[in-house]
Amino acid sequence: MARLFKLGYSTLTWGPTADLDQVLGTMAAAGWEGVEFIGLSLDWLGPPVRVRRLLDKHGLPAVCMLGSASLGGDAAQALERQYRLIEYGAELGARVYCFLGGNRVGLRLPTDEEFRQLAEQGEALIDHAAPYGMTVAYHAHPRCTVESEAEQDQLLSHSQRLQVCVDVSVAALMGEDVLGQLRKYRHRLGYVHMKDCGPGKFCLMGKGNAGLDFGAVRQTLEEIGYQGWVMGELSSYADTAADESCRANRDFLRSVGY
Repeated sequence: MARLFKLGYSTLTWGPTADLDQVLGTMAAAGWEGVEFIGLSLDWLGPPVRVRRLLDKHGLPAVCMLGSASLGGDAAQALERQYRLIEYGAELGARVYCFLGGNRVGLRLPTDEEFRQLAEQGEALIDHAAPYGMTVAYHAHPRCTVESEAEQDQLLSHSQRLQVCVDVSVAALMGEDVLGQLRKYRHRLGYVHMKDCGPGKFCLMGKGNAGLDFGAVRQTLEEIGYQGWVMGELSSYADTAADESCRANRDFLRSVGY
């Protein structure tokens, strides 16, 4: 049965000065269907017309721009930078803007006021992205204001429009019910990240020790009728080289029915 959702890959693995032509060629040859831009500054990417030319060359659509918020003294500047990412992504034809942040404050839990402030920024991003037809999704992540499902629910209580990016590896790392989250957020599921996690770091899919069942993830996504993007990735500090992990992750997903 054909997948309802689409499979893309992130530039994150190659680091901040990636050779975009080579990266996109590797993704396309591995069989990924779209690309997420993260960790590449706009001055490194160059003008959108250059990136569009490379995307067309390799037959890959732009899917998402990913950025980060701040709750510190630079919050306004961080919001403006995200506006530029949204505008740049719109020029490429991307339909998702995903963000995480702010930075986790040490030695205490986030306050409800901080969740409210983060939600207000999310609402501002939604307003900015709406004329471009882009969805805005928040990504819970370690060392950010929102790390857990419970904290994500606190954030969402302050925003009715903000979508969710479920990262299956982060949910597993936090000891949470990955499949339960996909079902729970089915009506606000704007985006999905997929990798695996091993001792102390993220790793190749199928090589982790958190008990992630990628076949069950696929079945659950089909069950809830998810028709968006599932984005494979691996951090640039991983033990596996970027090109190798890009190919290995796609091969693994094929082996479990993707």
